[in-house]
Amino acid sequence: MNNIKITLKVVEDQIYNEYELIRAITGRLEGTLEILINEGPDLSVIKLFGKSFVESLHMLTDALEIDKQKIKIITYNLIQDCSVWPNVEIKHAAEYFTEADRFEVPLNKKIQKHFGVFVGTSRWHRLYIASMMHGLYKDKTMMSFWQHHLNNDLPANLLMDDVMLKDANESLRENMFDFVKHLPLHLNEEDVKINDNKGADITRGDWETPYEILPYYNKIFLDIVCETWHEGECFLPNEKTGRPIIAKTPFIAYAGRGFLGNLKKIGFQTFDRWWSEEYDNYQGIQRIQRMLFQVRKVAQLPLSDLNIMYDDMQSALEHNYQLIKTLSPATMLEKLK
Repeated sequence: MNNIKITLKVVEDQIYNEYELIRAITGRLEGTLEILINEGPDLSVIKLFGKSFVESLHMLTDALEIDKQKIKIITYNLIQDCSVWPNVEIKHAAEYFTEADRFEVPLNKKIQKHFGVFVGTSRWHRLYIASMMHGLYKDKTMMSFWQHHLNNDLPANLLMDDVMLKDANESLRENMFDFVKHLPLHLNEEDVKINDNKGADITRGDWETPYEILPYYNKIFLDIVCETWHEGECFLPNEKTGRPIIAKTPFIAYAGRGFLGNLKKIGFQTFDRWWSEEYDNYQGIQRIQRMLFQVRKVAQLPLSDLNIMYDDMQSALEHNYQLIKTLSPATMLEKLK
């Protein structure tokens, strides 16, 4: 009996190895088929040949008279609605988030910039946010954006087309076209090391860990987090949220609707005492626009006021720091039930 395991490679809502899946289903499936969805998209927003992935799976199994129970879908989306398919398992895989406790960065906060925007791989929302931050607040933002149009291993257009499909306003277009001319953007090439609590020094040149840039958080007031999964009902925080927490830095987060609410369910404190977090009720362009409205308010403050605000946040920042150092993925999943 042949039992098959497949990992689906999903970016945004698109599956990039769908033919591998189709071959497995339409072949002689005598055993079971285990489909692992990489990371944490909402199953209901994934597309298979332009149609809903789950609906297509139902149609294929009905047409081929395959027992749906023989096909298990494994997801890392911690709030996935498991009723969409008869056999769904949620795996508590938030290690990139909870491994923040491995790293120690000397906390020596000297705020030099209002904002930090740290991006590796481009997604439409990251390009949108980074372009606007660069265009509006370049002098107030510490920024990195590794991907660029000459990188053959990644999409040549940085998903610029996707941005324009979402929002075609002239200001965004101008900011984005100007922004990509400056790519790639790297942080200063100074020697930065952190200790990972397991005896290893992580240096800038290796980029073995996404937590390597932690020392730069000492220089910023507010991190603009651009999480990976953001469409539909999804929640899988990763290192992008873990970094500001372990570096005791406040953040505004682009992620799925209710992301901050889910952090609160786990026990974290967010920053609605200091600015509106109404944006958490939205996703997509509406979320970005409401985030940028709050960013504009922060940008208008002098650094002296940000230092006062930062001092006022110490109780919440320390609470979050202590929580993430003891948190496990299994505990997160249990609290979200």
